[in-house]
Amino acid sequence: MVDISIPVKRSQRYQNLLSELKNGDQTILIDGPISTELDSRGVTMSSGRGRRSPIDDREALIQVHMDYINAGSRVITTHTFGGNRLRLGDQFEELTLAAVECAVEARNRTRTEDSVIVAGSLAYHAALGRGRYDPDQDIESWARDINDLVALLKIGGVDVMLLEMVGGPLFTAPIISAVQDSRMPFWVGFSAFDDMDGNGLRVYDNASTPVSEALPGLIALSVDGEFGQFTDGGDSGVDIIGAMHCKPDPLGRVLEFIQLHGWSNTMFAYPDDVQKWDPSTSIGEAGNDPVEVFVDHCMKWRSEFPNCGILGACCGYSVRHIEALSNAI
Repeated sequence: MVDISIPVKRSQRYQNLLSELKNGDQTILIDGPISTELDSRGVTMSSGRGRRSPIDDREALIQVHMDYINAGSRVITTHTFGGNRLRLGDQFEELTLAAVECAVEARNRTRTEDSVIVAGSLAYHAALGRGRYDPDQDIESWARDINDLVALLKIGGVDVMLLEMVGGPLFTAPIISAVQDSRMPFWVGFSAFDDMDGNGLRVYDNASTPVSEALPGLIALSVDGEFGQFTDGGDSGVDIIGAMHCKPDPLGRVLEFIQLHGWSNTMFAYPDDVQKWDPSTSIGEAGNDPVEVFVDHCMKWRSEFPNCGILGACCGYSVRHIEALSNAI
């Protein structure tokens, strides 16, 4: 890997987006799910094709990105969620760079180079069933893998890094540190669920750690850096923090928790609609929330949290949900 420690100048389109959000009255849409959208179009996750789509089904992936842009998304995410060297093997570099290329190509074809942001998706999530979300590798090899992924996304030319579905301290902290070491701008999206035994919000990790134990430290790390080097600003303290891949009720409570524990700037929100997930086949069962229900939730968060200026959708939703939200806004 090349040296990636040199700060990246924020693209003009990214600076423009941040300026719009600082005004407080703008609502920016992020895209919806990539994998489940590909799955609905026949590029199935269960066959393994979904993860290889940047190479094997390039046009299908580009079309998904284009459809989200045309539906109103100003932020599109690379198809790299959960991807690392352990999962992708010898084609890790090729698939990661190709995923960035597909997003950039979609932006070029829609002639939205000045307004659409490409976000490099990073996540530690491994869908192995409830309570089994951590990577199946030791923390040292995981940290090496995530540093390689961050480097590839930076080299590929993303505008910002997007940490998705994080919260377990053991594996989230290395992602934050890797992005900060790369000197790239980044956003952090925390995920949580209601413990079935009535113990409140838990983050997605093997220990089912309470949100109250995990998030304050991770928020502080995101803002300040491990040694406080970003406390007074600079590259790279986090630009935006939010909640994603949560059911609607927990999502609002995660946003509230983020605000109560040191974050007063822009937030984002995008919920999850998957009701069941079979890790042996990689098949999910969507809740089929009508677009009106999705839109109502999003508009409620926008109203209750004035700093929540970015809205989108996660697994189980679709392009039509983003289009409906765009029309509502």
